[in-house]
Amino acid sequence: MPNKKVAVIIVTYNADRFIADCFGSLSGVNRDGLDVETIVIDNASKDGTVERIRREYPWATVIANPANDGFAGGNNIGMRLAMEHGAEYVYLLNHDTEITPDFLVEAIRVMEADPMIGAAQSLLLLSPEKGIVNSTGNALHFLGLGYCMDYRRAVESVDRVSVREIAYASGAGAAYRIAALRQVGLFDDSFFMYHEDLDLCWRMRLAGWKNVIAPRSLVYHKYEFSKSIAKYYYMERNRYIVLLKNMRTRTLLVLAPFLLASEAALFLASIGGGWWRQKIRVYGYFFSPANWRRILEERRRVAGFRTVSDRDAARFFTSTVAFQDFTGPFTHYVANPLMTATWALIRRLYA
Repeated sequence: MPNKKVAVIIVTYNADRFIADCFGSLSGVNRDGLDVETIVIDNASKDGTVERIRREYPWATVIANPANDGFAGGNNIGMRLAMEHGAEYVYLLNHDTEITPDFLVEAIRVMEADPMIGAAQSLLLLSPEKGIVNSTGNALHFLGLGYCMDYRRAVESVDRVSVREIAYASGAGAAYRIAALRQVGLFDDSFFMYHEDLDLCWRMRLAGWKNVIAPRSLVYHKYEFSKSIAKYYYMERNRYIVLLKNMRTRTLLVLAPFLLASEAALFLASIGGGWWRQKIRVYGYFFSPANWRRILEERRRVAGFRTVSDRDAARFFTSTVAFQDFTGPFTHYVANPLMTATWALIRRLYA
């Protein structure tokens, strides 16, 4: 892989406690055959993150963003700068990670082997439980939900050799081909956080690109499922935006009755879980004409580069939710069997 120019992009936000592990491990990265630039976008940290990185890791280019533009907006600043600098690939890395020396070489080697790979996720393991899986790629539910595959499985029990297609790559540790990004666009700035990586990889899939897992590329992630109530607003709003942007009208009509049924169930769950105000905020978002204009503009843009039907893209959808930090007995014994039966019925009707 001679002279492949790669930009590693890290978005930081009050990340001082993670800097030593993340940037310390990056200091020893294998750069064999790669021209590597590290770009840090700081989202207005208040804990001295910018000053510490500049002082202790001067090889990193640090952009001090005056505002918090979220995970989506921050990474977009970094990706645009990487494009300006002539990068062929970008690798997005969370600030709460540690890397292994060959993580980047292994990810780019996978992408170089197939020019139609648009995104390659590293095998994400938990930290400090380094023998436990965080994600072997992310699953995409037909109702627009995304979650980590094989979460909390022992690493010995998963395939650590085969490069294989996945629904979408987690933005916590994944490489993206610049040529694919130029075609389908970057993250959707309006998402702020949650599901921006799902949306990007869905667009790549519709344009004919592949999303894969690069299992020999290892990244350790200090992952915690957020307990913040605020997350539900972004998760719920953004999954609907993803569906509305990327599905054909006929597919949305087929899916509509089941979305309504799931919405009723989720609203009841939000009352029980104390996040019903976030659901109300989501409804308010979709009452705005300006937001609908933006969604319709995105639909037209996606239609302009789409080469893959919804039915073909749906080969990578799942009908169950299997994420233990988000599910319980009702999901396992009632919701998942019902959704599996529903999916068997409607998937053939997709356009």
